[in-house]
Amino acid sequence: MLHRDALAALAREGARSRRALVIERICLLASAPLFATAAWMAAAMLGAQAYAPPLAATLLGLAALGGLVWLAVRALVRWRSPTAAEVRTRLNRDAGLATGALEALGDSPTTLDAGGLALWRREQERTIAAASTAKAAPARPDFAAADPWRLRFILPVALLGAVLVAGAEAPDRLARAFLPDPGPLVGDQPMAIEAWVTPAAYTGGAPVSLSDRVGETVETPPSPEATVRLTGPAAAPWLVFKPDGKPERRVRFTRAADGAWEAKADLGNGGVLRVIRFHTRATWRVSPAPDALPAGAFVKAPTVGEGDKITFSWKATDDFGVTGLALRLTPLAPPPGLENADPVDTPIEAPAGDPRAAEGDAALDLADHPYAGMKVSAALVVRDALGQEGVSDAAMVAVPEKVFLQPLAQAAVEIRKMILHERRAFAKAPPLLSPRIVGAADLFGIRTDDEDPRITRAPAAIRRAGRMIDAVTMAPQDGYFRDAAVFAGFRFARATLDVSREIADTTAAADILWRVALRAEYGDSADAKRALEEAQRRLADAIRRGAGPEEIARLSQAMQQATQNYLQALVQEAIREGRKQEQAEDAQQQNSLSMRDIEEMMKEVQRRAEAGDTEGAQALLQQLAQLLNNLEISLAQGDRGEGKEGEPSELEQAVQGLSEQIGKQRQLRDETAREEQERNEGGQSAQERAENGQQQGELGERQQELGQQLREAQRKAQGAGGEQGAEELADAGEAMNRAAEALKQGDLGEAGRQQEKALSNLRRGAEQLSNEAIAKRAGRDGQEGKPEEGGERDPLGRLMGAAGDGGDETAVPTETERQRAREILDELRRRAQDTTRPESEREYLRRLLDRFTGS
Repeated sequence: MLHRDALAALAREGARSRRALVIERICLLASAPLFATAAWMAAAMLGAQAYAPPLAATLLGLAALGGLVWLAVRALVRWRSPTAAEVRTRLNRDAGLATGALEALGDSPTTLDAGGLALWRREQERTIAAASTAKAAPARPDFAAADPWRLRFILPVALLGAVLVAGAEAPDRLARAFLPDPGPLVGDQPMAIEAWVTPAAYTGGAPVSLSDRVGETVETPPSPEATVRLTGPAAAPWLVFKPDGKPERRVRFTRAADGAWEAKADLGNGGVLRVIRFHTRATWRVSPAPDALPAGAFVKAPTVGEGDKITFSWKATDDFGVTGLALRLTPLAPPPGLENADPVDTPIEAPAGDPRAAEGDAALDLADHPYAGMKVSAALVVRDALGQEGVSDAAMVAVPEKVFLQPLAQAAVEIRKMILHERRAFAKAPPLLSPRIVGAADLFGIRTDDEDPRITRAPAAIRRAGRMIDAVTMAPQDGYFRDAAVFAGFRFARATLDVSREIADTTAAADILWRVALRAEYGDSADAKRALEEAQRRLADAIRRGAGPEEIARLSQAMQQATQNYLQALVQEAIREGRKQEQAEDAQQQNSLSMRDIEEMMKEVQRRAEAGDTEGAQALLQQLAQLLNNLEISLAQGDRGEGKEGEPSELEQAVQGLSEQIGKQRQLRDETAREEQERNEGGQSAQERAENGQQQGELGERQQELGQQLREAQRKAQGAGGEQGAEELADAGEAMNRAAEALKQGDLGEAGRQQEKALSNLRRGAEQLSNEAIAKRAGRDGQEGKPEEGGERDPLGRLMGAAGDGGDETAVPTETERQRAREILDELRRRAQDTTRPESEREYLRRLLDRFTGS
C-alpha cells in the first residue's frame, strides 16, 4: 500500500470512529430526556390529565413540558464534540494497536543520514501495514451506566399498552399533553356538553341524545341534524363535522338566548362530529340509517273510464312515508319530433299524512296532456321526502283526446298539437358580429325581430304553427271572431312563438292555445272552472303539507271566491244560451243555495286543517269537488228535479222542524261545554260565579223549551202519519228533561252527557222519519220501493229532506271537539316556548307542532 493510500484509509476509519463516539455520547446525554418524554406520553395516553381539574391539568402539562425542556437544555450544555486525539485513541483501541502506533504516518525524518533514513523508512512501512488492518468498531453506548433501572425495556411496553388503551383518542390525548389547554388560564370554566341528534321530520323519529355517548358510534334515522350546547368556554368553540369521503365543515358556536353556546350541523350521510376548543373536547361517530327508494305498482292497470278519464288502482310503499305520486307517460311510437323527448309526469293526489304504505284509486283527466291521442307506456312514480323516486313496471294505455266541436277550438287544438309534438332543439344562433356603421340609420336604428326573427331558427313544425295562426287570424274584421278574447289568445300565442329562444319556451304558447280552445268551445265558464280547479289544487296541497292557519285561511277564501265566480259564470251562460226564464231564475236560486252550503263546507275544511286533521280536511275537500261537479251537471241539464211540483207534505215539514231542533240542540250543547270549561279553569270571583249561575239557569230554561218543541214536533209527525223513529224521539225528549234539571242544579257535566245523548237519539229518530217521508213521496210519484232514487235533490246532487247531518259519511267534529283540539295545540305551543323545560323536550314539541300544524 502506498503512503497516500494509507493516509486515506486512516482518515476514513477515523471518521467512523468519530461517528461512533458522537452516537455514544448522544445516547448517553439524550437518555434522560427521552425516558422522561416516553413516560409523559404513556401517562397522557392513559388519561392522566383527564382525572385532574382543568387548571391542574394545564399546570401539570406546563410543568411536564418545562421539565422536558430543562432536561434537553442540560443535555445540550453537557455536549462535547470528540477531539482528534480521542478519535485516534478510539481507533487504536478498536484496531488493537498501541497508543501512537499510527503517529508515524504523519512524521518526517529529523536527520538525513543513511542510517536515519533507513530507520525512518522501516517505521513507515510498519505503520502503513498497521493502517491497512486498522478498522473502526461500531458505536457501543453504555446503557447500563445511563439506565440502571432498565427503563429502556419498561417504557416501550408501557407506551404500547397506553396506545391500546387510548385507541382513537391517542392523537388528541398526546396533543393535550404537549400543547396544554390554555382555556383555564383565559377564563374557561369546566365544560358541560348537551348534545342531541334530531332526525328529519319526515322520518317521525325521536331525538337521539349524544350527551352520554361521547366517543361512541351513534346510529340514527336518515338525514339527522346535530345540535350541541355548551357552557363553560369564555369564547366561541368550533363544531367540526368530517363527512365520510368529503372535506370537513366547521361551524362556529353562537350565543343562545339563555347564554349557552349553541351550534347545529347537518350530518347528511354520517361522519365524525367533534367539539373543538383549543383541543377536541368531545367526539362522536354518527351513522345514519339509509333511506331506501320508494316502491310502487299498479293494482289495476290504467284504462279509459267514464268521462274519458284514465282510471287505475295503485299501491305505494316507503320506509319513511310516501310524499308524492305521479303518472309517467312515454309515447310508444312517437313522431319524429318526440323521439328523444323526456317522459311527462302528471301529479296524482298523494295520501294525507305521508303514510309508509298506501293504496288507492285515481281518475286523471288527461285531455290537455301533450301525449293525448297517442298510445303510451304508463308507469307509477312514487316519491319520498328526500325526492327519491321509485318507478313501477310499465303498462300500455291509449290516452283519449278531447273532442271539440267549434271550428276555432279545433284549429287551436291542432296548432297546439303541432307545437307539443315537436321537441327538437332550435338551430344555433349565428355568431354576433360587430355591425358596420355606414349612416345614421345604422347608428340610431332599432333592430327588430322582422330583420332577424328567432322563429327562423325553430324547427319546421314550430314555424308551420306560426303560419297557421297567421292564417286563422288573417281577417278578424269579417266577424268570424265573435269573442275578442279568442282572437287575442291566438295572437298572444303567435307572439310567444316569435320570442321563444329554445324549444321549452314554446310550451307556453301551447298552454295559451289550450285556453283558447276551451274559451272558444265553452265560453266564460271555462276560465272560471280552470281558476276553481287551480284554487282546489293549491288548497289541497297546503293541507297535505300542513301549512299554517294563515295560509289555509287565505287559500280557503280564494277558493270560495273562485267557486262564486264559477257558479255565476254558469248562470250567465245559461241565460246567454237562451234557456227559458224559469230555468234561469231557478239557476240563480241554486247558485245562492250552493254558495251557502259551500261556505259551510269550506269553514269546516279550514277548521279541520287548523286542528291538525289533515285526512279529514282532504276527504271533505274531495267531497266538495264532487259536489261541484254534480252542480255543473245539474245546471247543464236544466229543471228536471223531482219533487218541485207542489208544496212539501206535512210529514216533510215535520222532518224539517226536527232538523232545526238538531241545530238548536247542538248549539245548546256547545254553550254548556264552554260554561263547564270556564268553571274548571277556576279563579272566579263571587260576582262571576253568580253571573255564571244565572247563565246556567237560562240554559236550563232554553233546554226545557227545546223539550216542549220536540213534543210538538212529535205530535205533528204522528198526525201526518209518521210511524218511524217514535221511540228514539221519546228517548231524546227524556234526555232533554234530565239535561234541563241538571242545568238548573248547576251540574254541567251531567247536563252535557244528557245533551249528547239527546242529540244522538234526535238524529236517529229524524233520520228514520226522513226515510219514511222520502218513501211516501216516491210512492206518490210512482216509484214505490225505490225511495233512494227519488226525492228532491238540492243543487249539489244530494237528497233533500234528510234531517241534521246523519247522512253524511264524514264525521264533522263538534264545537266541543274543536275547542278541545285548540286547547291541546295552545298547551303544546306554551310548553315549547317555556325556557325552564329541558331543551330536548322543547325540541320534540317544536317538531310535533311543525308536523301537525306547520306553526
